Amino acid sequence: MRRQNGFTLIELMIVIAIVALIASYGIPRFSSMVQNGRLSTQVNELQGLMQLARSEAVTNRVITRVCGSTDQTNCDTDEWELGAIVFRDQDGNGSASAAELVRIMPSASNGNTVRGAIGAISFLTDGTLAGGAMLRICDERGADNSRQVRLNTSGQSRISRGNAQGDVVCP
Repeated sequence: MRRQNGFTLIELMIVIAIVALIASYGIPRFSSMVQNGRLSTQVNELQGLMQLARSEAVTNRVITRVCGSTDQTNCDTDEWELGAIVFRDQDGNGSASAAELVRIMPSASNGNTVRGAIGAISFLTDGTLAGGAMLRICDERGADNSRQVRLNTSGQSRISRGNAQGDVVCP
């Protein structure tokens, strides 16, 4: 008598049910992890822009500005996900000429929103700010999962999580 090797239909169905159960638990967790990764990437990019602007202001002894910009010249939006610029404002006019541009941050394509004040965050020649500033990065999960890049008057930045108090809200 010859013995058959392989799986029975019942064994195969049990394995499929176990895989489906594990996938139904793991896939939502993976999606949340991807969204958190996108937020972290964007937060780190914005914090890097702030640190670059502060460094440029101190190194070159000139007011350096960071702002939301759709045209890479003017500070024309509070929707920073459409693009941002860092520039040395050598002529004091509040807009960037080609010679003043330090860095351009292109528009974000991940669906997150970045909100801050219209106008520029201005680092003075000693690296300080005239007042504090905050940028809030949000995804579709809303304010409770948002991140903030906060700048104090000494020009230092820090990152906070969640729905912290502030004037800038998630759209």
